[in-house]
Amino acid sequence: MRFLGVDLGKTRTGLALSDPLGITCRPLEVLVERDSARVAESIAALAKEYGADRIVLGLPRPLRGGRNQQMEEVLAFKALLERCTEVPVVLWDERFTSKLAERGRRPGTAKDAVAACYLLQNYLDAQARDQERSE
Repeated sequence: MRFLGVDLGKTRTGLALSDPLGITCRPLEVLVERDSARVAESIAALAKEYGADRIVLGLPRPLRGGRNQQMEEVLAFKALLERCTEVPVVLWDERFTSKLAERGRRPGTAKDAVAACYLLQNYLDAQARDQERSE
């Protein structure tokens, strides 16, 4: 099962792609676009091109809980993206991924795509743990 990770930003959106087995992932690319509809269309096209079975969209949860403007924007984007693709879109907590990406990226690798990779790998690891528990 292949997954496409998305770290949505106002101008730059990082993307990561898992291997076909959904075990590991790699940074894919960064979309530089402010128009949400264009970003959603690009993500839908890439999901189709790479045969993604699920899109994992980072959800910026506030540290103190509740909701904030950024979270509301991601929820609205999720609805827009779901209208552009038949691939299921799931939300995943993305807290601290940008800070980790800043520290962990190799020179020449876009921080946004690395952040998407951190959030996607976290999701993949959680799925593997859940599967181990159920067996």
